[in-house]
Amino acid sequence: MPEFRRILVVSRLPTVKQTYLPTFQTAFPAGYQVCTVSNSPISFDSPEEAIENQRQTCKSEVLLTIDLNRNYTSGNGRYISSYNELYLEMTSLATGKPFWKAIVTTGGSNEVPPRQIVSQLIKDGIIVGSIPPDNTMSATN
Repeated sequence: MPEFRRILVVSRLPTVKQTYLPTFQTAFPAGYQVCTVSNSPISFDSPEEAIENQRQTCKSEVLLTIDLNRNYTSGNGRYISSYNELYLEMTSLATGKPFWKAIVTTGGSNEVPPRQIVSQLIKDGIIVGSIPPDNTMSATN
């Protein structure tokens, strides 16, 4: 497993909210530099061009790819449920070889919370540190 501090998060998901990828930049422990790129179907760059441009800009050392593995539905009638299975992979940009993989099932959403992914990376010993406090909550007086 390579040592790294610069991560490029690539979303290959067909649809995500505009606010989804930027939340990765605050989910990693201090000391990690995180850049993101969305492989959107409406992008004018080819996916490879967009990834390469962002990789060079950020001087990324590893790639965290989030991809839709499969979508399935269970149940029938009003008890029907839809699930998405997402495939996550970390790859060393120096060797091109993956060194971490995971499958995550979501209840119909394409988005796995970034803090959940980072928490698993810490648990698996891929990254070190602790998740920063969630600053999205605001206190009211």
